[in-house]
Amino acid sequence: MEHCWSMGARRQGGTNWPVLLTLGIAVGLGLRIWSVWSQLPDTMGSHFGISGRADSFMSKEGFFVLMVLIGGGSIATVFAARIWIRRLPPSLVNLPNRDYWLATDERRETAIGRIGSLLDWTGMATAALLALAIELAMRANLHQTNFDNATFMVVFVAYFVFIFAIFFRKIRLLRVPEGSES
Repeated sequence: MEHCWSMGARRQGGTNWPVLLTLGIAVGLGLRIWSVWSQLPDTMGSHFGISGRADSFMSKEGFFVLMVLIGGGSIATVFAARIWIRRLPPSLVNLPNRDYWLATDERRETAIGRIGSLLDWTGMATAALLALAIELAMRANLHQTNFDNATFMVVFVAYFVFIFAIFFRKIRLLRVPEGSES
């Protein structure tokens, strides 16, 4: 049995865990927002400086619409990349060993599955990071305190370690197999 990152986030007919986890994060965040909506100030701190103090403000409706548009759009773009890779001409696809992986339909599908899986996990990690940032912003606004930069930075560093691990995994997964010819 192959590792879920090697051939795709899901096996044929199986569960796409990153998408399900991302949906769970979105539902959980939505429920959290719903539970505190009436307690949030009408004008929320929407940007926080290095000290954690709010230095930009907007309506709470505007804040959450912006978060949905930017955050949701970013995550949707990551998940949609698999579709774009499939439809783009090979000259526009930037992959390690592109000439090998895009030389045949079978190799192209293998490459898309491998990259798609890594992108799915990237989308899930990005959703988790954004959910944490929104939660910390809500807490700062609910309690009229500073944004918790220390917690955010720990998770932000962990996020980038994860992203770099995915990047290096991508390079490894897209090596030309030994003994193969283009």
